[in-house]
Amino acid sequence: MRAVHGWLTHFILAVLVVTLGGCGGGGGGSEPPPLPAPSGLSYTTPQNLRLNTAIAALSPTVTGTVSTYSVSPSLPAGLVLDSRTGVISGTPTQAAAATNYTITAANGSGSAQFSLSLSVFTLTVQQDSLTRFAADGASIRPTVTLLPVNLQVAQLYATAQDPSGLFLPGVDVAANTDGSFSLELTTNPSVSAAVFTGNVTINLCRDAKCATPLEVPSIAVPFNVTVLSPATAWPGNHLTAIGTRTDLPEWSMFQGNAAHTGFVPLTVNPDKVTTRWTAASDDVSGTNGSQKQNLTTANGLFYVVSSGYLDSGVVHAKRESDGTEVWSYNFNGLAYPNANPASVSGGVVYVPAGHQQDTYMFAFNAADGSVEYRAPMTSQWEGYLAPTIGPNGMLYANAGTYGGMYAFNPSGVQLFFSYEEQVSEWAAAVDSNAVYVYNGYLRMQDPLTGATLKDIADPTYQNYIYEVRGAPVLGAPGSVFVAQYANSVLNGGAIGNTLINFRTDSGTIGWKIAGCYPTTPAYRSGVLYVLNQTPFRLEARAEADGSLLWSWTPANPAETLFASEVLLTRNMAFVSTDRATYAIDLQTHLPAFSYPASGKLALSANAILYIQNPTSLIALNLD
Repeated sequence: MRAVHGWLTHFILAVLVVTLGGCGGGGGGSEPPPLPAPSGLSYTTPQNLRLNTAIAALSPTVTGTVSTYSVSPSLPAGLVLDSRTGVISGTPTQAAAATNYTITAANGSGSAQFSLSLSVFTLTVQQDSLTRFAADGASIRPTVTLLPVNLQVAQLYATAQDPSGLFLPGVDVAANTDGSFSLELTTNPSVSAAVFTGNVTINLCRDAKCATPLEVPSIAVPFNVTVLSPATAWPGNHLTAIGTRTDLPEWSMFQGNAAHTGFVPLTVNPDKVTTRWTAASDDVSGTNGSQKQNLTTANGLFYVVSSGYLDSGVVHAKRESDGTEVWSYNFNGLAYPNANPASVSGGVVYVPAGHQQDTYMFAFNAADGSVEYRAPMTSQWEGYLAPTIGPNGMLYANAGTYGGMYAFNPSGVQLFFSYEEQVSEWAAAVDSNAVYVYNGYLRMQDPLTGATLKDIADPTYQNYIYEVRGAPVLGAPGSVFVAQYANSVLNGGAIGNTLINFRTDSGTIGWKIAGCYPTTPAYRSGVLYVLNQTPFRLEARAEADGSLLWSWTPANPAETLFASEVLLTRNMAFVSTDRATYAIDLQTHLPAFSYPASGKLALSANAILYIQNPTSLIALNLD
């Protein structure tokens, strides 16, 4: 029994030793020492990340043990912070301006913080695609606009690559005031007529030698460019619905309006232009034929004459929607049934017709062609431009046995007849103050009585062929532009003429410029857009002093003559040569698109552009 008792005693003592912590008795153990707080947290900063591109993981540098990572504010969309490792990864899906993000690394003893600057950049490309028409033999210059977002670009350089060979490698880059860049591409003028589709790759660099590519090194822009020759088959009809627009005026008389500015407040998107329809032109032959190719529009119809010099005069009313005829009127009841271009206003179409004592101003119901009245006039074997309808609703028409102007009220009652110089093919300009006639002088007349208010002589005037072939253009108040346009055709342009700005308030000539100006210019906001045969170019001139602001010359050597007046929109100047019609961008001063047809131009309130010549009438949708 003593042996058992001794063993038990030793066991109990051993248990007590273990329980009480071993030798020395002592009473109680110690906690492990706490971990130190993290320190020295850092990331590579700043970071400018490309939108929609997976980033290289951003890993932290830190001293110590980290239990958890957090960030404030939230990272840009698409990026995540791993709370265990502190690694930032992902694909940013939204552009973000440079922002400081506070990242915290923490454990039970404390934390460390770091401010990481992050931004997400991109290039915004305004054009989804380029869809254009181009006349063969000459380049067009479509523009691609890039806006760097959260990317500093002081200067940009670019080149183009196109497997189809449509685009030339050179790209002109212009910086815009809003931080964007305009990249002007150039089509190859030597390509054959065909439809070109694909993607043009535009390489982007920070230096001319492209040693430093931009952070977005290239963009691809889809294109569909139809290059046409005069012999190319019609590309097809696009008979879009015609609405009831109220933001555009009708092309109701010569050069669109009573001031003959040729301006329509439409912004043209060249990528939306389509071919609407085409038709054989109504026969326009004989003397003054080119001037009779001036059509007018109203309420979904357009009005055009077909006429010889002494016979076969007809006025046609046709639908803008498809070119089909609604009504026509034949002037064969007259001794000499010729007809001159029409004007339209207030539901009435006005057409001067006939010769000598059998001459009348006809007024037709615009909808059905019924004759409202015919007011007697006289004429002298001449052709006339469309009559001018003033703001007061009165009608002013060139006519008379030995030259002159008739004025009628809307009911056809003659207000007055005023004798003018014996020249033809002119139209008066009209505003609320006066009627403006140019025949070797600028004459201002009372709109109701015809009384002369003021004459300003043109010392350069030479009356060689008794024609003007144009009209005064009214600019800012007190400013009128004229030229003896008919003289431009004499001796192959060797005689020329003079572009003149009259100051009607002072009765003086503001400025004059010698050249060879064949057609009536267009005007808007202090700038005159005028065609010059010598040198062969479109000129933009300052109203104040006539100084040349910029010019554009057709590149195709086969083109030698201008065939139209200038037609102006908010962003384009339309001009027609003897081979093609061009839309010249008013910002780049280069052709945005072109079409291989020549002729007189008109632009309706339904944004339909007409190109009319003796053989064909082309209708293009501009919207």
